[in-house]
Amino acid sequence: MKKLLLLKKMIIVVLLVGLTTAGWAQVLLYEGFDYATPAFIGGNTDVPGGSSNNWTTHSVTAPQTTTIDIEGGSLSYSGLASSVGNKVLLFSNANLTSRDVNRGFTTTAKVAYYSALINIVDGSQINLFDNYFMHFGASQGAANATLGGRLGVKAVGTPATKFRFIIANISGTAPIYSDNGADLDFGTTYLVVVKFDVSAPLTVATMWVNPATLGGAEPAGGISNSTGDATTFSSFATGSICLRNNATTPKANIDEIRVGATFADVTPLAPVGLTNRDQAQRQTTIYPNPAKSSFNVKAPAGDYIVSINNTVGSLVKSVDLNSTGKVEMSDLRPGIYYVTVKNVNTNTKEVHKLIVR
Repeated sequence: MKKLLLLKKMIIVVLLVGLTTAGWAQVLLYEGFDYATPAFIGGNTDVPGGSSNNWTTHSVTAPQTTTIDIEGGSLSYSGLASSVGNKVLLFSNANLTSRDVNRGFTTTAKVAYYSALINIVDGSQINLFDNYFMHFGASQGAANATLGGRLGVKAVGTPATKFRFIIANISGTAPIYSDNGADLDFGTTYLVVVKFDVSAPLTVATMWVNPATLGGAEPAGGISNSTGDATTFSSFATGSICLRNNATTPKANIDEIRVGATFADVTPLAPVGLTNRDQAQRQTTIYPNPAKSSFNVKAPAGDYIVSINNTVGSLVKSVDLNSTGKVEMSDLRPGIYYVTVKNVNTNTKEVHKLIVR
């Protein structure tokens, strides 16, 4: 028995050393809109600077108090890590009301990625041209005017019967958008990934719609665009991810926004070989979630092994607990993890998605 325990500890040490050597997948920002509803993001003021639920308004048409609301329920995509929380609604509006909001992040990298689950509800507001609704910002908070990696949609047909996602690298005199090359359906959830390279003055944006592979290196099939003017967008040191709502942006639900330094960071796979029960059937609970330096486990009487895996399935921590106990994790970087609570006595396990801030 002692030899088995020693072997188990040695395996964990080897895995942890391997992770240290190989480096960590780093999610720079994750937004699952896990806020109690009713709620909205970016505040409700008619001047820049209004803020709520981690988002700040940087552009707004006055006078107005319209809000970008959070709706109950999540969007999901097969193969992607399971969703947390709710979703946001870009309502669009024919009355020319507008609100642009952002949430900040920072990195020294010259290339950044963002991904989102996007469901374009209908074609009531979009046209054949420039309907961008999501992008990177070079600034955070109330002042945010330099935009990059501009994601939008264009109508197919008049009135629109289908649509296409479009991408432009930057604001410019007349940026020409590139589209995904296929007509898409309203009311369907798509996974969209955008890469933005600011290492040269003529920046490059690349877009994938329902990419062929997830969780690893960039797949083939990306649509690149560098048609905008040379730009002052040269750093993500005070970067942000932005959502834009105005008269011609699409009516859309958006969920599971991720910002990262690699394609793998923003397309995490659910752990392979781990079972996961519906929330109503769970026998175990972890809280708080999101957590910062520790979380608690509550479970029926018994002996448990609590394992924490990162988004690529590698073990980063394992502890033995009774039915209740605290798991310290101050050594974990912010991001998304999967916590497996295994009952040693019954050999059953449940998996929880944990957000570390």
